[in-house]
Order: sequence, then structure tokens, then C-alpha cells
Amino acid sequence: MAFVEVNSLFKSYDDSGFQGKYVLNDINFKVEENEFFCVIGHSGCGKSTLLNLLAGFIKPDKGEIYVNGKLVKKPSSQQGVVFQDHALFPWYNVIENVAFGPKIAGKKDAYDIALRLIKMVGLEGYEKKFPNSLSGGMAQRVGIARALASNPELLLMDEPLGALDAMTREKMRMEILKIWKQTKKTVVFITHSIAEAVYLADRVIVLKDGKIFLNQKIEMERPRQIHSDQFLKYTKMLEKVLFDSEKLIVE
Repeated sequence: MAFVEVNSLFKSYDDSGFQGKYVLNDINFKVEENEFFCVIGHSGCGKSTLLNLLAGFIKPDKGEIYVNGKLVKKPSSQQGVVFQDHALFPWYNVIENVAFGPKIAGKKDAYDIALRLIKMVGLEGYEKKFPNSLSGGMAQRVGIARALASNPELLLMDEPLGALDAMTREKMRMEILKIWKQTKKTVVFITHSIAEAVYLADRVIVLKDGKIFLNQKIEMERPRQIHSDQFLKYTKMLEKVLFDSEKLIVE
């Protein structure tokens, strides 16, 4: 069994439940352990709905999601989530934000865990700073550290770089890959950026109109050169699927 399995998943926000109203319509895919898995698509295609289902925040109308062999029924500390707006508690400083999950879980070493993760994300010395004094990139690093503090099996990232400027976004891509390599977590990363998906992912799926139009492995060594022929080949492939009306599914 794959680390994440999504089987015949349907989700509608319409009480009538007609097939034409499904936000997600018969979604099936697998994510292997330690894989960096990207989901791309236009706004409104169902990306965030899919992530909320994986996190257990909402329930599917039909279908099942398994994480490490366990059926996802509700939110769990085993699914860590990083949001686009980082969602830090403004009344807590950095170390308090990161230590929050372990403290709730009753871990006596919550602050030791937080200090280690703060160092890992490159924010040593900022432990006592509050979110409103941090740059966007720094706040997202705190969000990632907080998500990792409960040692989740699966890290879910919902367009975490979407609100950042271009230079910060590029730097954060490299930081996220470094953190992923250090932690060896399984990652599902939502983005609307094709280049970002090719740069980060082991595998990419393209969502359109609530369905999977492409499931593509990215076979490139890291670090990836964005101007290389291979990088541009994958970019053009994803662009064609994303902007073409013809359905294409690749396993």
C-alpha cells in the first residue's frame, strides 16, 4: 500500500449532490512515502478542497483517503498543515507558536522540540519575536516549524508561497526542499505555479474542473536548473494540459 491512497473521492458543496455539481469528481491517486507530491490547477479547480479532505477538516461525499494505512476521518496530529497566510497566533511569540502543538499533546520537552525546529528553519535568535514583526518569508518558516512540531507523518502545504514576493518565494522554495530532505516527510504541496511544481516535485497532478487531467512523475536530479531543456519540457507539458481543453491522464 502507498503511504497516501485516495480512492474514488467525490466532494460537493451542493446539497442536491448531482454529479455535475461535484467540486472533486472521482479523484484517485497515490503518494509514496517521503515523496514530494504537487497538485496544480487554476483557482476554483478543487485544490484546497482536496487538501482539506486530506487533512480531515472536511469529509468526502463518497470515497476514502488512507494515510499510512489509516482511514482519514477527522483532523489529526499526524497530518501537519501549512497555510498560505501562515495562520500564526499573533498573541504568541515564535517559540510559543512552534511549541503549541507539543504542549497541547502534553510533551514535557515541547520547548526543546520548538528550539530545534526554529534552528532548522533558520530562525535562531528570533524565538521571542512576535508574528507582526516578521517578514512574510520568516512567518512561513515559523508556520512550517509549527506544522512539524507534532512530528506529523504527512505534511500538507496549501500554496504556502503564494503571498510572497518573487525573490522571497524563490529562496523559500530552496528552504522547503532543504527542510524536506532533513525531515524525510511525505509532502503534498498545493500550488498554481507550474514552474514551482516542476522545481519541487517528485510527482505532479493537474486538477481541472474537479478531475485529474495529468499524473506525471518528474524525473530530474536536484538541484534543478530552471533553464535546462528538461525543465522546460516538463513545464510545456504541464502548460499544455492546464490550458488545453482536451483530457489527458498519464500514470
